[in-house]
Amino acid sequence: MKITYKLNYILEIFLFSLSVFIIEWLKSEKLYLWAIFAMMLAILLEIFIKNKEYNPLIKLAGEREQKNRELEDNGIINHYFMDNYESKNKRNSNIEKAIDEANEMFLLAETGKSYLDIPTDRHWRNIKDRLNNGIPIKVLLINPFCMNKQVRNNFNNTKGIDRKLDIESLTSLNNKYENLEIRFTEQVYCSLFFTDKYMIYDPYHLGKISDRIENNFIAIEFERENRNYNILKSHFNNCWKLSQSFEEVIDR
Repeated sequence: MKITYKLNYILEIFLFSLSVFIIEWLKSEKLYLWAIFAMMLAILLEIFIKNKEYNPLIKLAGEREQKNRELEDNGIINHYFMDNYESKNKRNSNIEKAIDEANEMFLLAETGKSYLDIPTDRHWRNIKDRLNNGIPIKVLLINPFCMNKQVRNNFNNTKGIDRKLDIESLTSLNNKYENLEIRFTEQVYCSLFFTDKYMIYDPYHLGKISDRIENNFIAIEFERENRNYNILKSHFNNCWKLSQSFEEVIDR
């Protein structure tokens, strides 16, 4: 594409120089009609060159617009790359806004640290405010004793209970808030947070590029009342039906 731009640039310079020379010569010979004709021809040739130059860009823009429409048709309204600082901050900001506007909340996560861990305080202050206002939240965490979790722990070089899972703090929260219900699931597929207006989906994987499973992956935001939103909501509901109570797991 760079070669095409350079070629078009050379052609434009040549066309401009030639047209100026011919038009000036025709004017000097008082062949004004021919000079007008030459000027119009030069304009048409310039349009032709520009069209060749911009046509690939127009085509690329059209393809990107088509992809954007496909994403919107499937309910995807945003995506975030977790290895990008600005993208991650934008995601966190949008989640906080969604929490503040929620009338009900649902969380499926490995440990729930970003939402329920008081020292980390990423989203806790927003969650706490909604809990204090009586907003219900259902939380599904990965059963720390299940086989799937042990596999993830092995990849993360973790022995015993995941240090991100603060059992004491979760027990305190579970006892304090009647509108907070925590259960444990063995179904490990994704991290999912959604409200009555919002959904953010983070697919899980076992990919490693260093000494542990890579957390800096991708997160996808879905709009409300979309087929894919409903699929993921159903996923949460089915995991909830198959889950164990907080007391069943913690007593173990």
